[in-house]
Amino acid sequence: MEEKFDKDYFFGNKKSNYVAYDKLDPHKQFGSIISFIKKQKIGGRFLDVGCALGILLKEVTPFFDEVYGFDISNFAIKIAKQNVPKSNLKVLDLEKNLPYPDESFDCITALDILEHTKNFEENFNKLVKKLRHGGYLIISVPIDTIFWKFVTLFDKDKTHVSILKEKELIKIINKNQLKIVRKRYFCPHPKLYRVWHIPAEVELMLKKE
Repeated sequence: MEEKFDKDYFFGNKKSNYVAYDKLDPHKQFGSIISFIKKQKIGGRFLDVGCALGILLKEVTPFFDEVYGFDISNFAIKIAKQNVPKSNLKVLDLEKNLPYPDESFDCITALDILEHTKNFEENFNKLVKKLRHGGYLIISVPIDTIFWKFVTLFDKDKTHVSILKEKELIKIINKNQLKIVRKRYFCPHPKLYRVWHIPAEVELMLKKE
């Protein structure tokens, strides 16, 4: 699948809805997540799953002792290494084994990532195992609603293969014994920010008790 996430995925509005991913405003796209990390005073080790060009990693680096990220895209990781040179970055496929010890991260983000995988639940479980007790898993994913179906009418991204209903997602969260700290609905905007309170996607802050 890696060749699908090349330059044409991140630029030019060809294989995805991105015109220029590097122009993404982190405070419009990730503001709620950055604010949550600051408010909860989360520190230690951080992992960004599907880190792309490292835009979120760059913003949260000051809050953590160690920052890690991986992406399936060689193209993205090359740029991320320039944007966040002090981070630990790898080219990895979430569908395969991850080279991190279990219970090794205080915070893991997987933003608009799990829907690109063939086995949503298996890969969600995989991330929970890498999270320390008391740590936070922050995810955002599309949910199977009429609002998401409307979004897909304009969606150029053909790699969205696992879209769950919200009740299916909650069931997976409960099976992993995670506490929902915060839940917010939003709709992705073509100018790379989130329109809140429209249930096309959901952002969840989850705590491993």
